[in-house]
Amino acid sequence: MTSTLRTNAALTARNKPLTGDTKTSFVIDDHMGWLKCDGRLLDRTTYNLLFQVIGTTFGTTSATNFKLPDPQGRVMGSVGPVVDVNGRTRTYAPGDSVGELDHQLTIPEMPSHNHNNNTPAQPTTSAGYTSNSMTGITHNANGGSGGFGLVKADGFGTPGSIDNSGGELNTAAAPIALTLTDPGHSHTIASNGGDQYHNNVQPTLFYGNTFIYCGIPISTNGVSAGMFPYTVARNPVLI
Repeated sequence: MTSTLRTNAALTARNKPLTGDTKTSFVIDDHMGWLKCDGRLLDRTTYNLLFQVIGTTFGTTSATNFKLPDPQGRVMGSVGPVVDVNGRTRTYAPGDSVGELDHQLTIPEMPSHNHNNNTPAQPTTSAGYTSNSMTGITHNANGGSGGFGLVKADGFGTPGSIDNSGGELNTAAAPIALTLTDPGHSHTIASNGGDQYHNNVQPTLFYGNTFIYCGIPISTNGVSAGMFPYTVARNPVLI
């Protein structure tokens, strides 16, 4: 007996994989009780031990079958709660699947920001006056009526006169109403961006396949796998 066979034959229940254990391997086929996790349907009776462990966590189509997990092309994670650096909490259960390969930002996901439009300073010509170049401004000035042509004169005892014919200069103050009409204005902000999806995958090296231990020996190409450690008549031989 070779040293490899002798070592494998000495394995005890302590070393034996448990039903539901998983592993990663470059082997591409089912072997020695290890089933490739590819999402296929299995019979509940034939693979009863595995069914008792994972049940229909990964799906089913009838009362007689259940699905294997299918982690192909995905990153596997442990179930349970997780708290990120910002205090946000998520809880994941067996069979949960999250994430996406590519993502397109939505408006609520955009950072808060402003579109600032600087207004240039206006020149000042003298105290209390500014010079602005504007077009489309109109105003209406409505003055009071001239009364009866009252003329104010300086000097004590100088006689005045009243002329009801009108048309004379009225030097008395009269209220003037001034209305300015806003010509209106607008600011145009150019639209940018391609509105495309962006890659959302962490740096990842893909290798091997994931297998789950079903707890029973299986046949390969019609040859029984035998008892653990299940030496299978394959080329190369898997021990």
